[in-house]
Amino acid sequence: MSWQAYVDQNLMCGVDAEGNTLKGAALIGLDGLGVWAKSAAFPEVSQDELQTLLGYMAGTIKNETGTFLLAGQKYMMINSGDAEVKTRGKCSGGGCSIMKTNSALVIGICTDPPVKTEVCTKLVETLGEYLLSVGY
Repeated sequence: MSWQAYVDQNLMCGVDAEGNTLKGAALIGLDGLGVWAKSAAFPEVSQDELQTLLGYMAGTIKNETGTFLLAGQKYMMINSGDAEVKTRGKCSGGGCSIMKTNSALVIGICTDPPVKTEVCTKLVETLGEYLLSVGY
């Protein structure tokens, strides 16, 4: 299966009877932070934003504001129990979920409504756990 198929079939799939989907999703490689695959509506994310986010997640950069930027959008950081691997962001009208695997970042962005951040998180973490289980 191609990386694009993982995004299309696992992250951008319909999540309810109306066929609502995430606003955007991507797989971004950790080696050079290049985009492996993304949905058509996934915004342009800068290398600086990704490097800063990874630093926050790893704890190597102190996040004094409790926020991060993704494609210029400011999100309030909501850490999970495993902040080095999983984080979430909340913003006005939506949110995002990010999971780091051995080789990539799995990112989902949602608009609430129609797709709640919890649904976004479930999609991202399910794919992330699968990728980890097969060595990615």
